[in-house]
Amino acid sequence: MSLLKTFTAALLGAAAVAAMALPAAAGVVTIESRPYQGIVDTSTLTTSQGYVNGWNTAFAANPTAPAGYATATVADWNGAVNNRSLTSNGVDGNLAFLDQATFTVTAADAGIWAFRVGIDFGLGGTLLIDNTAIDTKTGNLWWGGNNNYGATTQTLAGSIDLGVGTHTLKAYGFEDCCDGGTGGQFLAPGAHDYQDFTTSLGGAVPEPAGWALMIVGFGGVGAILRRRRASGAMAAA
Repeated sequence: MSLLKTFTAALLGAAAVAAMALPAAAGVVTIESRPYQGIVDTSTLTTSQGYVNGWNTAFAANPTAPAGYATATVADWNGAVNNRSLTSNGVDGNLAFLDQATFTVTAADAGIWAFRVGIDFGLGGTLLIDNTAIDTKTGNLWWGGNNNYGATTQTLAGSIDLGVGTHTLKAYGFEDCCDGGTGGQFLAPGAHDYQDFTTSLGGAVPEPAGWALMIVGFGGVGAILRRRRASGAMAAA
């Protein structure tokens, strides 16, 4: 086998092994906000369906976001985004929210997925995966930002068994006061760390384990090349 073929085969092998450690990435993350005061009866915000219905009512009243409200795609749902950061002269209260992320599960990723969303929903909210509620809290939810996911009473979180295909996370909530940062993360089966949902065309960024496997693979390529050079030198002698 030629040196080029040996190198190519080893490189592809390393890439394939590393790819097995890559979690799925979000396809698109969007955040929408609409006014709700005088539109939604907040006394109905006591169940997951109540929050969904409340958002639908607010959206029906304003299908297009009014000035100061958002319909935005988010590159990285990293805890720093809020209505004010996504809009010009964004309002700071009277906010109904639908935060949404799509993601793809492959055969290698199928299994129990965990999710957590840090939000500022003063009137509470609900978290759904594929329209199945996995958490609902009706109190004042304010996680404090700065990726403070340890404040579990202030976040929406849960897990669910997912099969192959495209899935959707939706977080509905209402804020009557001060618009704080939000973030959303996932933990794929077998993964060690939560990752931010992102809007990506290029797939996921490897986890540390993935990088380690890639390094091992590339190290193997280097070893092959060194052995071939050594063999060539001995033959020439």
